[in-house]
Amino acid sequence: MNAPLPAAAPAVPEPTLSVTLSEQVRNAVPERLAQLLHLALPLAVQFAVFGWWRSAGWALAISAFGSWGLMGRWLESSASRGSRWRGVARAARVVAGTLSSALPILFLLELFLRLVGKAPIS
Repeated sequence: MNAPLPAAAPAVPEPTLSVTLSEQVRNAVPERLAQLLHLALPLAVQFAVFGWWRSAGWALAISAFGSWGLMGRWLESSASRGSRWRGVARAARVVAGTLSSALPILFLLELFLRLVGKAPIS
């Protein structure tokens, strides 16, 4: 008389910024990640020299996204070989991942505050 309960659906991660960025970096072509890194980093430096800090920050975030993906790929490919640089690569991946997600959040928050009229930075 008791009907069996339906099987629970597999847990699907919530579509947060972290999950979305992780999916993008795992599905990206490695050459495209290298292009992001090599094109956006010089732009970030050039924009910083010009004093365009927001543009430099956006270019740095794009470059960090590319380096995050490349570090993740390198760590996956070198998992079988014991490399002494794995700890440095992990730290670099954490820093790059943090920059690639935190900088856009900060810039969008600053844009929102400017639109509202109470931005902390002029």
